[in-house]
Amino acid sequence: MSKIYACLDKLSTSISNTLLNFKSENRKNTQENKFTKNDIINDLENIGVSKGDHLAVALSFKSIGYLEGGPDAFIDALIETTDPNGTIMVPTFTRHFCIHKNKSINVDFVFDYRSTPTYTGLVPEILRRRKGVVRSRHPINSVTAIGKLADYLTDGHVANAGISPFIPYSKLAEIGGKVLCIGIGERIVAIRHEAQYLAGLLDIIPPRFGVKYIDDRGRIAIHIERATGGCTKRLPELLMVLRKMGVVRSGKIGMANSILLPAKIFLNVTAKLLRKDPTLNLCNSITCLWCRELERRMNLYNSIRNPKFYQKNRLVIEVIAAVNRFRLSNPIFTYTKNRILLNLARRNI
Repeated sequence: MSKIYACLDKLSTSISNTLLNFKSENRKNTQENKFTKNDIINDLENIGVSKGDHLAVALSFKSIGYLEGGPDAFIDALIETTDPNGTIMVPTFTRHFCIHKNKSINVDFVFDYRSTPTYTGLVPEILRRRKGVVRSRHPINSVTAIGKLADYLTDGHVANAGISPFIPYSKLAEIGGKVLCIGIGERIVAIRHEAQYLAGLLDIIPPRFGVKYIDDRGRIAIHIERATGGCTKRLPELLMVLRKMGVVRSGKIGMANSILLPAKIFLNVTAKLLRKDPTLNLCNSITCLWCRELERRMNLYNSIRNPKFYQKNRLVIEVIAAVNRFRLSNPIFTYTKNRILLNLARRNI
């Protein structure tokens, strides 16, 4: 087994290096499209960000173009646009691993909210390192916030709390917060999983992920995630409902196509749609463990519009179920993905 993990390490390192070289070339090419911090502030105001806003931000930084001052200038622009009473929150998610049957996690990685880097992008990682920020202590789905309500948004978001692992986004909705997505299409990152949780979809499949972390006493403990985020491939389709309601604002941040929408309406509408019809969440990939297990465990087959052959044929359904039972019990299938994410995080991509 150790030889297999060593080979996977080499493979994931090679893949992450390739991605790093690609992104470096991409950044060189964007220097001809230069922007300043004031340009970003103007763009933020034009799309609807205001003083006092509480804002969850998800982005592809390279999609903005070349920004003088880099990620720090972007963060400064966010803060200056929402000051004096606003708050900025970003996802600072970290690695997780498949758990064994005895609930052990056979890896050396240990999460420490004070120092563990995130894989969610360059801007979240730079913000995490800033003085004055507050990072929640959830060992997998932490968020980092700065501003007036940073403490409120992060408080109680800890290991094994028996609540949603994405609870900061419901808190954001409660205070009238907004969600800003920059350069990532119509993927409403992170908060979409809270909508799945509110719809009751994230506790259907048994816990299979966990991570070691340092607790308040400085000891190493184990967190078992009971509601990891589900498949989101089809969720952008639901954004059309919100567009028809007129609550989605579109614009440009630098060169990046961006959208701004109210967190509360997004959560309420998306959760209601998914609760009423869980098949709206089902992707069309036969190999998607989460979607195939969701439809099997909830017995959604008769509700699926235009079902695929693997949703109609009883023999194929049983074969997929057997394969997925093996996948759920074997950690090797998620190991490579997690190694790639760590290598990218170490390079601050």
